[in-house]
Amino acid sequence: MKPMSCLAAAGISLCLVLQAGAQTRTGYKLQPGDVLELTVVGLPDFRYKSVIDPDGMVVLPMMRPAKVAGLDLEVVLARVKEDLSRKLYQQRGLDGRENVSAISPDAITLTIAEYRPIYLNGDVTRPGQQTYQPGLTVRQAVALAGGYEIMRFRAENLFLKSADLRNDYQTQWLRYVQAQSQIWRLRLELARIQQQPDPPRSLEEMTQAPLPQDQLDELRNLARQQLELDMKGLEQELGFLRNAVKVADDQIGLLDDRKSKDAENVSADAADYKKLKDFSTRGVVPMDRLSESRRLYLYSSTQALQTTVQLTNVTRERDEAERNVGRYVEKRRIDMLKGLEAATASLAEAQSQLQSVSEQLTYTGIIRSQLVRGSGAKPIITIFHSAAAGGGSQIASEDSPVQPGDTIEVALAADVPAKAPAPSGPQP
Repeated sequence: MKPMSCLAAAGISLCLVLQAGAQTRTGYKLQPGDVLELTVVGLPDFRYKSVIDPDGMVVLPMMRPAKVAGLDLEVVLARVKEDLSRKLYQQRGLDGRENVSAISPDAITLTIAEYRPIYLNGDVTRPGQQTYQPGLTVRQAVALAGGYEIMRFRAENLFLKSADLRNDYQTQWLRYVQAQSQIWRLRLELARIQQQPDPPRSLEEMTQAPLPQDQLDELRNLARQQLELDMKGLEQELGFLRNAVKVADDQIGLLDDRKSKDAENVSADAADYKKLKDFSTRGVVPMDRLSESRRLYLYSSTQALQTTVQLTNVTRERDEAERNVGRYVEKRRIDMLKGLEAATASLAEAQSQLQSVSEQLTYTGIIRSQLVRGSGAKPIITIFHSAAAGGGSQIASEDSPVQPGDTIEVALAADVPAKAPAPSGPQP
């Protein structure tokens, strides 16, 4: 069979777009790798995308991480509405002022922005990862991959290709461990800055991989050193900011004492001045004595006023220093959440690449045996379902539907094998 033309592939792409807009995936269960998009009508700045991590958890703004894998989108949306409708959102208006508004449940929308990709392997022009769209069939997936191609492996040395795949396999495992180490570190930092219990999973549990032990030990040590440096920097910065609050508190205490003494001096000088003024009206006290008493009364009053002003300024500085502590903690928390989201996306990508490379390693020999001579051979299609969808494999036709995370194995062979082998998992 000849490769599909670019015009036919474009037509199939347009058909998929129309199908995606015309139908919904009723009964679809969310799985790791799906990307959720949260928006709120009327709040243009409130638009976030978040990928579901391998543990089935998703991080959404103003909410705690929640496990959503295996749930319907409608169930997750109901939970999000229930949680966010009790929150207040602060945004800057056109006049530059900060406005605080409540989030209405009816204004909240949650959609699947991206599904887990599918993978095509075997006798197709462009094997590899393809974007999944609702309603996708095997025929359309092959068309997006450029059509059938029986000559792709004839120009390749499969032994060299196997060596390259094993190198890619090791590289993806390194990326996987690095992402898991970063997730462990960020989750631990986030728990400590929020004064919560440490996450139950240890670094060793999260970074199990078929890599040399010395490499694993080195990666884990680097993660622990990075955690130690981050927490040390956090404590130093918080210590500096909290010390500013303590210094201000000490100054406030001293100024309060001084203010009390100044009030006593003012009261005494005022009484003395009033007494001398009464005596002066009777000619008992000379004018220079009255002038001196008046001068002392004005001096103590001025000093008391200066102490009050100084106390007000120091109190304002103390409040600002305390706000700086809260701002720094919140900024670190936001940075950690962003880093956690990026690390989760990197982990999902490494996991997808691991699955793809592992399957290529497992089935290289099968692909080689399935190469045929001549043209007109019929495709033998096997769909390998992801572990999240229950695993397993099935012989399919070109009209069979495809699910997110599936791997489609295409072989153009004269003889149909009795049964395609099931995938062996992530190990090569």
